[in-house]
Amino acid sequence: MNRSDPLVQTLRDVVYIICPGVLTFLLMSNDDGYIPWARQSRNLPTRSMTTAPSSSRRYTSPEAPNRPQSLSYRQLLQQRLQKYQWTAMYHVEMTGPQHDQRWSGSFWLGGTKIGQSSFYTTKDAAKEDAAKASLNWLNTYGYH
Repeated sequence: MNRSDPLVQTLRDVVYIICPGVLTFLLMSNDDGYIPWARQSRNLPTRSMTTAPSSSRRYTSPEAPNRPQSLSYRQLLQQRLQKYQWTAMYHVEMTGPQHDQRWSGSFWLGGTKIGQSSFYTTKDAAKEDAAKASLNWLNTYGYH
């Protein structure tokens, strides 16, 4: 049967009215006998598993944005101390009952306290605040 045959066109029209999705899909074939959904009949390469079924392009992972990551105050303090080849000691204190602990931290450079934090509910927050105070101390005394 040829595509231009009136019987085929009438059959397509009837099938399209009854069930447009499934049956018209079954009648979609080229004149050379190629059926679009049967890849093996034309020996086409199969798509990679990383592509969507309707996509003809290979999936490429998105590139990371080219923006600098913000560093924590502890990382900035560590960089500053390495610049001057200093070593600092961190001291942490915990107060309060087990269910409601409060943390305070301080940085010492030799025998000098260069930064101290307030009391926080997490140890990391106390370390960050102490590092921020230490960086402010170093900036105040000209160690940029």
